[in-house]
Amino acid sequence: MISATTEVRIRYSETDKMGYVYYGNYAQFFEIGRTNMLREYGMTYREMEAQGIMLPVRSMEIRYHSPAFYDDLLTVSSFLRKKPSKRLEFEHEIHNEAGKLIVTGKVELVFVSEKTRRPTNAPEYFMKEIESFFENE
Repeated sequence: MISATTEVRIRYSETDKMGYVYYGNYAQFFEIGRTNMLREYGMTYREMEAQGIMLPVRSMEIRYHSPAFYDDLLTVSSFLRKKPSKRLEFEHEIHNEAGKLIVTGKVELVFVSEKTRRPTNAPEYFMKEIESFFENE
């Protein structure tokens, strides 16, 4: 398993008229979490795209547990629990400063060849970077 945490401070523009974080922003927070996690482990979307690999989102599931508000400092925890093949399945949890669970979610991405626009296996260099975290699979 691979995991990482990222902090996000809520800006006023990310809230709705009720003062809550607008629900659609959580997808962006998940993206911040997963891109920072990959960077932490030595990989970036930019490098993959330069090598002809794209990572479109195939599906996303979000469950809202409690609201977040302007100026809250949220912790986005991202997990890659399964060894990737053609897909990356991320799980996310977002907590506020008090440790209260705000949102949980899952995002599935697919490795796609830029040339063929078809699913492809995870790049070899990517698998080498993460293989030690999935040795028992």
